[in-house]
Amino acid sequence: MFKNITTTRFTLMVNALLAAMLLDACMISKVQTSKELTEKSLPSAAIPSQFTVNTNVNGPQVDDGWLKQFNDTELNELVAEALKNNPDIRVMAARRSQSESLIDAAGGAQYPGVNAIGNVGGKSGSNGSGLTGYYIGANWELDLWGRVRTSVAGAEQNAKAINADQDAARLSLIATLTKSVWLARNLQEQANLANQNALAANKYAELMQARERIGASSPAEVSAAVISAAQSKDAALNAAQTRDQALRAVEVLVGRYPKAQALKTTDLPTLPAPVSAGLPADLLERRPDVIAAEARVNSAFYLADEKRLARLPKISLTAGFGYINSQIFSLINGANTSFGLGANAAIPLFQGGTIEAQIAYQNAEAQAALANYGKTVLTAFNDVENALSGEANWRERSKQLEIQLQEQKRIMRNTDAELQIGRIDQRQVQQQIMKTNTSEISWRQGKVDALTQRVNLYLALGGSAEK
Repeated sequence: MFKNITTTRFTLMVNALLAAMLLDACMISKVQTSKELTEKSLPSAAIPSQFTVNTNVNGPQVDDGWLKQFNDTELNELVAEALKNNPDIRVMAARRSQSESLIDAAGGAQYPGVNAIGNVGGKSGSNGSGLTGYYIGANWELDLWGRVRTSVAGAEQNAKAINADQDAARLSLIATLTKSVWLARNLQEQANLANQNALAANKYAELMQARERIGASSPAEVSAAVISAAQSKDAALNAAQTRDQALRAVEVLVGRYPKAQALKTTDLPTLPAPVSAGLPADLLERRPDVIAAEARVNSAFYLADEKRLARLPKISLTAGFGYINSQIFSLINGANTSFGLGANAAIPLFQGGTIEAQIAYQNAEAQAALANYGKTVLTAFNDVENALSGEANWRERSKQLEIQLQEQKRIMRNTDAELQIGRIDQRQVQQQIMKTNTSEISWRQGKVDALTQRVNLYLALGGSAEK
């Protein structure tokens, strides 16, 4: 009687344990969407007012393939060369191969493992048994609780994060090269204009020295002109050095030897039309850093599940075939062969708290990944805000700088006309040449800054630079 009661209690305990294990196994987390992760990681954050859920807002300014919108043939050629020769591209390819290998390694556990053991020995061998034989065995873990599937899913998410990181690096390379090319072009032209200013300042100083000889100018005026000429020459030398550094930076990005070879043109592309208002917030989901952060959260939760499922039994099927023969010992009917099937189960009854500690650790990792996702989303919104306001600001400033340039050119034309009729001399002409060149330098710099802000906006919104 007592024995029956004890057996019954033991059976109930085992059944309860198995029921708890099965319930635990059914709680494997699934891939969480960006909306779900945003709600969890940023429960008190509101989407900025300029973003809407209007997915009909689109157009060439927010499409993938933004590089083509600038219609810059030389830039497109340099980007293609960089994607072929830049060392970072080879690093990216290696990282992608690593991520694929991680998936393959995790998925290998889904298939049976087959191993072979062999032995050949004579009468005077190492053990003197004269034993010869081999054994081929297969072992297959039944993934009843989904532990292996969870491991594979986690590896897939981790690979997704790695690939997104590489996409971000590729996009960063293209954007950096794009901005570097425009900057180098601008500095090439700035160096030319600075050199023209140096020549004009030197000519003005010579005219002032000639006027001093006839008593028309004072020594102080001459000294001021000579100082201005020296400053203009120094600015020209500095501009030339800065230009060469920018050209070398482009060559390094492209994968060439940095010899500061001039670019084919100094022309800057036209700034595309402004981005439409009411951008859909889901555009940010194209950003590689957001994709990577999302994948890392899911990977961390899968890994937490995998650690939790380690508490459940591991059940495996086995099969084996063996052959054995000895030159010394007599076996039944000579050589012996055997084939067998079986199953085994391993239940972690007590591990000293190791499994629970691993679960707690991985849960903390998952929460950290979730918090980092929220940080990445906030950074994405901040990037868009800064890029939108920055482009609008530089677009307006470029207009004002262009007005200044056009008016200065008009003054230059009037000055040339006054010189022709003898109302002024070459001093005023050289002064206006320097002012016109300085205005053009400012205008070109403003245009480069506006174009740079547009690239920053494309980066902030995500998507690829190429189609």
